[in-house]
Amino acid sequence: MRAETESWREQRINYDDSSESYHVAHRESELISTNIVLTVAAIEETEPTELPPLATTIDPDALDNLFTEDSSGRVTFSYTGYEITIHNDGGLEIVSSADVVRQQSN
Repeated sequence: MRAETESWREQRINYDDSSESYHVAHRESELISTNIVLTVAAIEETEPTELPPLATTIDPDALDNLFTEDSSGRVTFSYTGYEITIHNDGGLEIVSSADVVRQQSN
């Protein structure tokens, strides 16, 4: 794993044991689409280039332009075995798809 994704994991990703989910706060200078790929790569302990392109699942440009200061709502989609939710503030919540299925069956 490159230093970039290692640093990303250490400095940016928070894991919530109770919900079994990862959380990343959005910074205005960053693209949401880039945050998604870097976060999943860090969780998987792999290089971002080893992941399938985000565009095979969802339009990255649309994601980057979706939320503004006065927007509300959230978007949830699946990417490489994770359920990814983008909140109106650009923050990410990432849960393993296997954990989602297990939580729904309880």
